Amino acid sequence: MLRNTLSQGKLLNVKLFSVKGIYKIADDDMAVWKYVSCWVFFLTFFSRCWSEVGLMCEVANVQVESEDGRTQTFEMKKLEPVRGDYCLSCSRPSLSSAPHVTTLRSKLILSIADKEISDECDPSNSELPLGLCSFNTESNSCIKELPTVDTCTLHSEELAEEIVQKKMVPYATGEADIDKRIALGIVLLNRGDIEGSIQQFTSIIRDRPNAVPAYYGRGIAYSRKGLQGSLLARKAVADFKEVIDRDIKNEIKQRYERRAEAYISLGQYHKALEDLDKAVMLNPEGKASFARGIVHIIIGNFADAEKGFKEILDSAEGPNHLRSLFYLGLAQYYRGKVRNAIEVFKEVLKKEPENLEASISLSQAFREIGNSRAARIHFNQSLAMNPYHAPTLHLRGSLMYYSGNPQEAIQDFQACIDENEGNIECEYMKALTSVSMGNFYEGVKTATKIMVQVRSSAIMTASPEFLKAHYLREYARYLHSNLEKPLEELKLDTDLNEEFRDHWAKMLPFEFKNPYREQSGLQPHILDVSKLTLTDYSRPVYNLICKAHKVGLLMQVNTDGYTANRRLNLAMGLSSIHIAQLYENRWKRLRQNKPFDKTLNWKDMFEIAVQYRRMVDPEQPILWLDLMPDHNTKDGYKTEINFMRGPVQNIKTIPYFDLIFKLVKTMLQHYSSSDDTVHQQDIHADIDKATTCQELLDVTKKQQSNGFVVSTQVPSTRKRSEKDRLDGAMLVLTEDLNNHIIFSIEVSNAQSRTNSYHQEIGYIYNQLQDEIRRTGNTKMAEMDSVINIILSLVYYFYNLMPLTRGSRS
Repeated sequence: MLRNTLSQGKLLNVKLFSVKGIYKIADDDMAVWKYVSCWVFFLTFFSRCWSEVGLMCEVANVQVESEDGRTQTFEMKKLEPVRGDYCLSCSRPSLSSAPHVTTLRSKLILSIADKEISDECDPSNSELPLGLCSFNTESNSCIKELPTVDTCTLHSEELAEEIVQKKMVPYATGEADIDKRIALGIVLLNRGDIEGSIQQFTSIIRDRPNAVPAYYGRGIAYSRKGLQGSLLARKAVADFKEVIDRDIKNEIKQRYERRAEAYISLGQYHKALEDLDKAVMLNPEGKASFARGIVHIIIGNFADAEKGFKEILDSAEGPNHLRSLFYLGLAQYYRGKVRNAIEVFKEVLKKEPENLEASISLSQAFREIGNSRAARIHFNQSLAMNPYHAPTLHLRGSLMYYSGNPQEAIQDFQACIDENEGNIECEYMKALTSVSMGNFYEGVKTATKIMVQVRSSAIMTASPEFLKAHYLREYARYLHSNLEKPLEELKLDTDLNEEFRDHWAKMLPFEFKNPYREQSGLQPHILDVSKLTLTDYSRPVYNLICKAHKVGLLMQVNTDGYTANRRLNLAMGLSSIHIAQLYENRWKRLRQNKPFDKTLNWKDMFEIAVQYRRMVDPEQPILWLDLMPDHNTKDGYKTEINFMRGPVQNIKTIPYFDLIFKLVKTMLQHYSSSDDTVHQQDIHADIDKATTCQELLDVTKKQQSNGFVVSTQVPSTRKRSEKDRLDGAMLVLTEDLNNHIIFSIEVSNAQSRTNSYHQEIGYIYNQLQDEIRRTGNTKMAEMDSVINIILSLVYYFYNLMPLTRGSRS
């Protein structure tokens, strides 16, 4: 029964009910992730042809030496240059792409320009006239005491007169009347009468359109009034533009910083960067350098951000030194250089042990490299600083959930909700965790609450949690209604609406072209899954579960980017034992020539593992691609594994980057063959000198292409002919619409490709049956031929990549 399977998952605080992952265009790994190293080394199967601009040239046995001194052999089918400004295929949505590191939360406080208009404002100067600076006024606000007499303005005029007499009017024009009016505008602004200040500067501009200080003062007044509104921000931008255009003598130092602040509030980050670049040129030691680094992080220019913060840290230590160190860590984190970021966050905490943001970031960085123990320790330290910090509770709960400890996770999510009622992220994770433990009533209720609450907010309806709550509720209802069925009778790929499955896998909006009938609500007579402990089982079952746990640990990937998940390991261990027991009995009957009560094919065998994988995390749709609606289209489903996208390296593929990069350089050596010997030597020299993807891409642009796509082939065991080969993957180096580099492996699962692999795997599966029958009761040491066939079976399965998700989380 499904109920029993879910109950077994509750052992050792490892509840085996669910399936993680949102088929969103890729957060985590695909079917190939666990065996990505095997897949890379298996690239020797690739066939051999490259195409030049208009020619085809055969390139067999391209050899690349890896870091450990071993030589890897790659065979290519063809190489095609990417024409046009960018890669057209890259705009197609992929089924899975490179995982991204979890977003770190940080308060981005951008105070670029000084608050004061006058450069003379120094709190230590006791000779400053009242009203010149915001900290040096009799009152921070003007109160108009009588309806007929504006005493505020009258007194402000007296203060303005004093500023004029002391010759301290900022950027004075030399005209006594205009300078006095400018001084009055400044006093009104510093005393809190922002509207009066705006009116004063406006009247000056009306009378003297060339009065640069009036534009500057009014722009600052708009900024102080609040840049949150786009109207005020646009007015501020317009005034600062007048300052920049009219200030021929460059007297007003912070004109670019002021306009950059307004641009940032409008979300016009690239324009803000242009102004900040100019501001840094005028004053390299000012706040603009720090602000520029922050803006680079906001727009994803992590490499530029890292460079900028390093330059700040290399200069004399200033007020932004520690903050620059922290944001350097953030930039490195987002680039995929997580281990570097860890050391930076540690350094920040050495200098400021109570820095909560650095502590949280360090915790999350440890999680990204798979060090759950260190992550948990530092999350605990963060909560010791602030026990009620909702973001920390959410992140620690997520760590617990994705490590396979849902019972601990749900406590953090509930505490997060108690502290920050309506927190949609914690609400969703609570719903997900409840469903994963078999508490369907609580999970569905919480998911429904999210859907109802969020629907009233246009901003919140765009959140991923709002969308995922729809799919989670439907899947939870489906599972609950089938709790009494045996696991093998769950036919997710046919039971669920095909449009639903397609949208779920691609994480598209919960809207369908055809009428969709929701899953029936939870039935009161169907109870939730009971909590069981090991002592509730018989000794044989107890031993089997413990063995499954040990077997599952053997499948754990111990490398950066993978967090050990106890639930997942147990599920994979149980599925391995399930398959082993089933086929041990079948093969005994096969050797004895006894008939089977049911015929099984290779897909039935893998389906057992798929069913267990689905029970790990109800967020992830583990679906067969050949049963998806788009499978019959020309393009099919695309799976993408990024090595690099823009400045960001995929932490999970970093160990294989150098090998693949060397392969690409070797490929280009062949591709750049030319009758012009001198030209060819120059190109080869450029390729040899290239150390980055950008440099390599620049080489291809010299040959009038914007990168290249290498198609590969897999040799067939079913047909020995050179022509009878299976389509492999594509290795892509190009740019996208935003001029970001894409260096990736892509697989397009169209129907023709899938059919050829199905025939190949079916052929090998039959070979396995024949070999078992032939070997008889042979000792394990003499089973090499059977093991080789099983390895071949798995080899083609992972080259096919037939599922929406893989075996690792």
